[in-house]
Amino acid sequence: MSASSAAPHSAAYFGEERDYWWNDDYLELLARRLRLDQVARLADIGCGIGHWCGLLARHVPADAQIIGIDRDATNVAGARARFARLWPDRPARFAEGDALALPLGDGTVDLATCQTLLIHLAEPERAIAELMRVTRPGGQVVAVEPNNLFNRIAVSSLTPETPLDERITEVTAALRLVEGRRRQGLGCEYLGDLLPGLFARAGLEDIRVWVADCALPFVPPYAAPEQQAQLAAHARWQAEGSGPYDRAVFAADLAAGSADEAEIERSWQMMLASAAAADQAITDRRYHAAGGGLFYIVVGRVPERPIR
Repeated sequence: MSASSAAPHSAAYFGEERDYWWNDDYLELLARRLRLDQVARLADIGCGIGHWCGLLARHVPADAQIIGIDRDATNVAGARARFARLWPDRPARFAEGDALALPLGDGTVDLATCQTLLIHLAEPERAIAELMRVTRPGGQVVAVEPNNLFNRIAVSSLTPETPLDERITEVTAALRLVEGRRRQGLGCEYLGDLLPGLFARAGLEDIRVWVADCALPFVPPYAAPEQQAQLAAHARWQAEGSGPYDRAVFAADLAAGSADEAEIERSWQMMLASAAAADQAITDRRYHAAGGGLFYIVVGRVPERPIR
């Protein structure tokens, strides 16, 4: 990630649950659409601990070079170790770097990509320009970004029994939180919906947009590996006060979204009560949800001619 964010993307979100974001057959389809079998050099920007490039490695040639860039040294070390474990014989390198000033030469990769990077940046346009700069003419820029405003307003089996006023408060808090983060320069959580236009404005051509097909259904008895991973993530967040349970971050985001102290406290207590109700419903085996999210894959081709 770039220095335009206040801090690197939290390690709280790099757990095992992230391994279940993609269906294998969809990745195979995406690989055909992107012609990954013709990619000799691929750069994953804001690579975290290497989840995304680790998946793409299955679909590029065995001798293709994979480059991972992340601004956080701990993430870089994690990505290097993870990739070595998954793909010990593949040529890959991981390095620290800023998404707004990538340590790569002009036109040196066939495909530059990122996953959940741009939503965290105050100036995603600058990162898009860097992705284009390091990609050769005719190469592809591929960004995978969500609309997390949509994803924050989730529906479950508890929704019909929740009073309407409480649901309105929850939606209002989500709107204030997302807007508050944008106002603080922490990125735009609904950027996925804006990306095609940003790609066009940057000068990318042949822009294509797809929606990721993976849902994470949560259905009793919660025995599937992806459900167990989700349960473990929520338990970890609650125990550590991290992720959505970071009270200080929650309050700062709502305040920046024009919430007063009373509304912040009311929203916080309602969030805790909702989480407790969900925990109890899971214990009672009556909680369920389809678990769909809105994730976009946005692709553009770098022009063969110089952009004027």
